[in-house]
Amino acid sequence: MSAGEAYYRRAQQIAAVYREDSVVRILALLEEAAAFDHPGALFELGTWYHYGIGVARDDARAAALWERASDSEDPAASLNLAIACERGIGLARDPFRAFALYERASSAGSLDAVYEVGRCKYYGIGTPVDRAGAEALFEQARRFGHAEALCDAAESDAPRRMPRPNVAGPFHATRGGAT
Repeated sequence: MSAGEAYYRRAQQIAAVYREDSVVRILALLEEAAAFDHPGALFELGTWYHYGIGVARDDARAAALWERASDSEDPAASLNLAIACERGIGLARDPFRAFALYERASSAGSLDAVYEVGRCKYYGIGTPVDRAGAEALFEQARRFGHAEALCDAAESDAPRRMPRPNVAGPFHATRGGAT
């Protein structure tokens, strides 16, 4: 097991029995794992900076960490980086790059990204409008149980205009701004 993986696993163990006074230790372990370019640690650490968990909120740092994790083919990081690019959170707004990142996350198996690629095609965000292609992606997302795609179909509604934030990951117990 690599050193980065060992630090990351220890952070996960501590987070599993989360206490507020554990945040500093978890953060230090994530920083250590990220120094070894561990994709999961880079993603989680970016999320901590985005939400200001144990650190001052810093969206530019979050985006930089998600970028490093995305380069390692982490689909969750690619999805978060795409959302940041689309919204201009921590970096310049770039719908074309956002679309490419949604496609990368989709290709890596992210069901949320499949829906987001469809949403981009539906509205022409970073790509030409392609309603037929969008509908095919929404159907694919529905087949695999994507909640928003199912709701859109049930309500005969268009997809939402902006993506929702993604907060998936093993450190969900710490999501709430603990300091």
